[in-house]
Amino acid sequence: MRNKILIAISILVLGFSVHSCVSVKPNELYVDVFNPNDTLFYISSEIYSNYITSEGWFTESKRCIQVETSNEAAYKGELGLDITWDKTSEGCPWLGFGFGWDNWTGKDLSGIKNTAAIQFHVRMVEGERTNLPWAIGLEDFTGSQAWLGMSTNAIKAEKITTEWTRIELPLSEFNWDEQEADASNIKQIIFNTEADGRIYLDEVKIVPYSGGFRKRANIELITENDFVVDALMDDAIWNSEPVLFGKNQLHLALSDNNLCVALKVKDDNPLKNSYSGKDVFNGDAFEIAFSTDAGKSSRRTGYMSTDQHLGFALSHTGINSWDWREERELKTKIFKVLEIEDGYIFEAKINLADLDVEELEQGRLYGLEIAVDHGDESGRIMQERWNDPSNPGFYENPSLWGEMYITSEPEASRQ
Repeated sequence: MRNKILIAISILVLGFSVHSCVSVKPNELYVDVFNPNDTLFYISSEIYSNYITSEGWFTESKRCIQVETSNEAAYKGELGLDITWDKTSEGCPWLGFGFGWDNWTGKDLSGIKNTAAIQFHVRMVEGERTNLPWAIGLEDFTGSQAWLGMSTNAIKAEKITTEWTRIELPLSEFNWDEQEADASNIKQIIFNTEADGRIYLDEVKIVPYSGGFRKRANIELITENDFVVDALMDDAIWNSEPVLFGKNQLHLALSDNNLCVALKVKDDNPLKNSYSGKDVFNGDAFEIAFSTDAGKSSRRTGYMSTDQHLGFALSHTGINSWDWREERELKTKIFKVLEIEDGYIFEAKINLADLDVEELEQGRLYGLEIAVDHGDESGRIMQERWNDPSNPGFYENPSLWGEMYITSEPEASRQ
């Protein structure tokens, strides 16, 4: 028997426009060290499951939006949410619903902002959709809100159908910095619904999540002894998690204030490049672009002074480096290239001080894009890129970059 309980909570008519004037001290709710395979790594992870309490609200307009609990809408347990909305009708303004979970206390998400996601499950009552016309916001106790629009990146299936589909929204993808939202003192989650539709929704929670919608490279901290630039592939850096793209294998690490690069490239006609200066890309070459200010938006479409773009022309006669931002060769030249049977090995230590970078902070996200150029005696023939292989122009558009995450603890030296 269908069990419906019409939710009619009018405390918040427009949930995201009513804010507390009280300064709430956030709880320390995250576990500093956690295993991504653990089911619980965050004490206040459950946002909605089974029953709506006074922590839940929706826009007060039964004609424009209805939220009911029902057995049919349950992904797990007894009850889920049956949501019908219609913003297209005349007189239907902002529509949405939300949860001020954990008794409306301040939730501290700052410690898991780069390693967690908002997860929920949805299914259509009938038909199918490629996306939901929703945006999800996280509001702090000052009223500032970080938002993320729904996209196909968040849908863990080709479409949303009458079968249950998992939705995952990485916390790192919310626009925290642009909106100056405080992740350490979160009041509530807001679901903004556009257009119209009907859907079942259940099990809204916070879960471990590695990366965002962009590709992510995890950068380990290593000791000086873990990496000797000789292109012999016998150092500990080669045991770190690889970045794979095309037929290329890249390992990145930090040692003191050096960005360490260990690259293995498959190439039938390797080390063909006679260019130097700004033209180092015009043949066999390695390019790396990265940001050094973790606070800048990853969605920006133009370079900033804190962004870097370096290139290395690789040939049998040597290596020519180039810093396109400063229009000069690198001051410190610690690199080596070696031809092998099916390509070449390139290793380098990039002194960040030469780039006027004091340090890359542990536990922070930075933009990153990588390219391997292939050429012959005439110049470059093709380019392989890591994060966005289909759209050219990464050298002038950071929104095409992936990201690198600097691990918070140094790795033990490997034998």
